[in-house]
Amino acid sequence: MGPARDVARRLCGAVVLVVCANVAARAQAPRPALPAAQPSRADSLLAQGRLAAAEEALYAASDARPRDPAARGALAAYLASRGRFTIALVLFDEAQRFGADAGRVQLARQEILPYHVAQAPGPAVTVPFATPTQPATLGAFTVRPGRSAASAFTATLDPNLRGVVLGRRAAAAFSLDGSRRLEALWIGERRLARLEARVDSLASPDEVRVGLDVLWGLHPLVDEAAGTLTLGRAPAALGPDARVRQIPFVVTFPGLLLVPQVGQAPVRIESAAGRALLRGARWQLDARAGTLRVER
Repeated sequence: MGPARDVARRLCGAVVLVVCANVAARAQAPRPALPAAQPSRADSLLAQGRLAAAEEALYAASDARPRDPAARGALAAYLASRGRFTIALVLFDEAQRFGADAGRVQLARQEILPYHVAQAPGPAVTVPFATPTQPATLGAFTVRPGRSAASAFTATLDPNLRGVVLGRRAAAAFSLDGSRRLEALWIGERRLARLEARVDSLASPDEVRVGLDVLWGLHPLVDEAAGTLTLGRAPAALGPDARVRQIPFVVTFPGLLLVPQVGQAPVRIESAAGRALLRGARWQLDARAGTLRVER
């Protein structure tokens, strides 16, 4: 496998791993897998950071073969990776109707849904936020098991996990129900409920790690210069004089890649190259535009 193909595989992350089968598996399966595993023009374009061209190629393939589950699934996986979850879920359902394996489609849906959860309306909240001191994280903020709980924990924002991961002492403070859901997690005056959670016996006792999917629907806005995290404030419309750089992102379920410029390979948001794009800036996920808005 060449470097470009390897990058393309990582771009769609778990969704591609879920819906993509290798040649041997497809030969044994009575129903077609999705999307096709062979390297494609879209794969190469993704690896080069040419997202618009990749999308055009995937739409063209789906239009040319409108009842091909592989073509429909490949387009669904790409659109999901760009944050267009509603249409991706519709396309996955269509791929299943056209003959894709129902189990694979269901797994793909499970990867997407945590990001697609609508958050309850409420006022925006702003809390202190510390820039990263640990590798592979985006920063840290305080979380509590209850609104007036005396015990508070420092949580790290980890783009490479899904849901919430707790050390043993933290797990004892937070309430997990029988389905391993966190009943409540407070960030400032914002209460998040029914979060996917697990206990990590190898983590430090007070450790709390929060995935990007937990905050996704709250439009997280980080101001590294001010040291704050704001949740619940939708990105404002940009005026003609706005000095905001819009960096396209690709969700990798879990994980987030940034495309610094057209024709440049994507970089992980927590990598040295990703941090260089954000350090000292005010940045916000704009899911509707599929970009990270960076203001300096």
